[in-house]
Amino acid sequence: MKLTILLFFLLTGMAFSISISSVSVEGNTYVSDSLITRTLGLTTGNIFLPSTLPQGVRDLFSLGYFTDIEVTADSTGGVADFYIRISETPILADLQIENSGCLDESDLIDTLAIFPGQTVSINDIDRGTDLILSLYADDNRHLASVTHRWDEPGSDGRRALVFVCEEGPDVRVGEIAFSGNSAFSDSDLRDEMKTKQDGFWRSGKLKPLQFEEDLFRVANYYHNHGYPDAMVIGTERYLLPENDDHFHIDISVFEGEHTVFGEVSVSGNTELSDSLLLTFNKMELGEPYSVDDLDKTLETFYSAYQDRGYFYAAISPLFEPSTLADSIVNIHFAVQEGERAHIREVQIIGNTRTFDNVIRRQLTVTPGDLFRRSAMMRSLRNVFYLNYFNDVIPDFRAIEGSPDVDMILEVDEKPTGKFGIGANYSATDGFSGYLEVAETNLMGRGQNLGTTYEFSKTVQNIKVSFTEPWFRDTPLTLGGEVYHTTSNYSEYDRRRTGGSVVVGRPLPWIDFTTASIRYTLEKVDVFDITDDPDNYYYTLNDTDWPRWDSSIRLSFTRDSQDRRVFPGEGSKNSITMDLTGGFLGGDIGFQKYLFDSTWHVPVWWKFFLTLRGRMGTISGFGGEVPPAYELFQLGGTGFYGVRGYGDREINAVDGYETVGGKAMLILSAEYRFRIIDQLQLAVFTDAGNTWESWSDIDLSTLDRGAGLGIRVEIPMLGIMGLDYAYGFEGPDPGWESHFQMGTSF
Repeated sequence: MKLTILLFFLLTGMAFSISISSVSVEGNTYVSDSLITRTLGLTTGNIFLPSTLPQGVRDLFSLGYFTDIEVTADSTGGVADFYIRISETPILADLQIENSGCLDESDLIDTLAIFPGQTVSINDIDRGTDLILSLYADDNRHLASVTHRWDEPGSDGRRALVFVCEEGPDVRVGEIAFSGNSAFSDSDLRDEMKTKQDGFWRSGKLKPLQFEEDLFRVANYYHNHGYPDAMVIGTERYLLPENDDHFHIDISVFEGEHTVFGEVSVSGNTELSDSLLLTFNKMELGEPYSVDDLDKTLETFYSAYQDRGYFYAAISPLFEPSTLADSIVNIHFAVQEGERAHIREVQIIGNTRTFDNVIRRQLTVTPGDLFRRSAMMRSLRNVFYLNYFNDVIPDFRAIEGSPDVDMILEVDEKPTGKFGIGANYSATDGFSGYLEVAETNLMGRGQNLGTTYEFSKTVQNIKVSFTEPWFRDTPLTLGGEVYHTTSNYSEYDRRRTGGSVVVGRPLPWIDFTTASIRYTLEKVDVFDITDDPDNYYYTLNDTDWPRWDSSIRLSFTRDSQDRRVFPGEGSKNSITMDLTGGFLGGDIGFQKYLFDSTWHVPVWWKFFLTLRGRMGTISGFGGEVPPAYELFQLGGTGFYGVRGYGDREINAVDGYETVGGKAMLILSAEYRFRIIDQLQLAVFTDAGNTWESWSDIDLSTLDRGAGLGIRVEIPMLGIMGLDYAYGFEGPDPGWESHFQMGTSF
């Protein structure tokens, strides 16, 4: 691109203002004379001011229609005659690719997004060339070359642009070496990089963006191990002489002096004492300098201030050399506390379906409150835990003339309706399936309405349920369900028809904790009972069926998990007491106590460890003994699941008979990898057993299983999982597959 301005003013007395006598334009074919002269500010009869011409030329170039502009003027007659010669940017007739090689030509043309009929500047060509080279690099063609040419213009003046490619060989990373490093070996530094040398297990691909990030990782490794001044000062790559399809990459580093932390001090703080602030310090005296430890210290300082309303607090770390040695650096934090901020307004945006009040009732931040970071984070957790949103993003807007702020909560809604239909086959139940229609955010009001039908060789179950989590906009949960279930076992069949109502409420004096009470009334019919008098379940023949079951369930649950689906932090602990019969009436009497504790621990990156323990006991109540079908039988999935075993396969031993137990214990551990928020892989182990009583418990008799699993959240279908586990105990140890639906993983 070239710009030429030649102004010849032969009358020096008129050098700064002269009348424009004529303007002529040459070289233009599709851009009008008037557009060119108007943009340059050259109109016949007007007075010309030389200072305006450079801006006019820049404006003309910015139109993108020209590759060269030349302006000359002749003032020999006392007026200015202007001559403009331009070269236009070609109009594209067609875009072609020659020798595309490993790249698909049609896909490449679509990616370049250069279309016939548009003008094509040299910048467009440069961008296209860079894009093609980057695509070749993604396919390991790092020595590719790309040139271009314009074909001769057609009758309409338009021209075809041709990119001429040479893809070159497939080149991988053969060697990565470092120079300038003495504190850490080449191997230590290579371990920090995602770019790897070609080998049996590694492809040796060189991705330019990833390699740039690797250089940052190398420098950051130094910064976290005592070398704050370290930097990558250059890289060089060349083909290996003995292996011309592999690069040798040399990375030059400057390490600087090894540095350790010295004294840490603060100033400017009045709200928080020195001693309190320094309890948040993560930098230990004499330990190698670490930028991560410095950042963590700053973060805790800011959190401490922001939790006390100091939204505008500014904390600056100052590095001071120690008088003891040059290798010691003292860190001084200069604090500017500023004014306290209150929340003036809380605005919610992004919710097109969910009512504002459904979100607001989850907030622990209200207008007029002192800004507290902990309250904000708890509010975000509560809203995200509803599982109505893909993301919840906070923002703040300063208020002119006031230290207060407005809080803006942006939510990204996701589908909350479910329509699921599926099938499964297992050795225990044979063919099974389900049909589910549910809405967890009914009409945007946060209500839950669902219908489920499950069927298999052993179970037929249909259930309709409804839950109002905030009755009359108070934190009172009301819900209910009706159901009809038929279970077919080898010893007996059972039919249950009934319903329940539940009332629940958070406990304000225990954080994250709710209490609920559920009343259930159902008609139970047991039939097709075994006629073997030596079988434990033969005693069911002594009862007149059907019978009525009247029960209450009292539950206390503390749930601090960070998310409802696939949590990675926090815990969920619940205690449940079931009372059936006795003063509640009905024909069946027993009491059952269950404890369930799940803990999630982030390990590193996207890996999480989940530990879970479940225990329970059952005994008679109201002069009755527990019916045989209520005793604990473990195996399969669900609350009583021990993977690697079929449903109801693990039982207690009563004499020479295997029956359901009156005490049970299950221990589980899962190591999970979150690929994305909606997909997880897991390695797990379960161990569980049942006993006739607590006095019989023997941990050495736990039945163990271990295996692999995958869990996925599918819009409109909910959560599904498949586990494949090996059961180590029992008469026939072996593999068992388990298909799951729901959130109990």
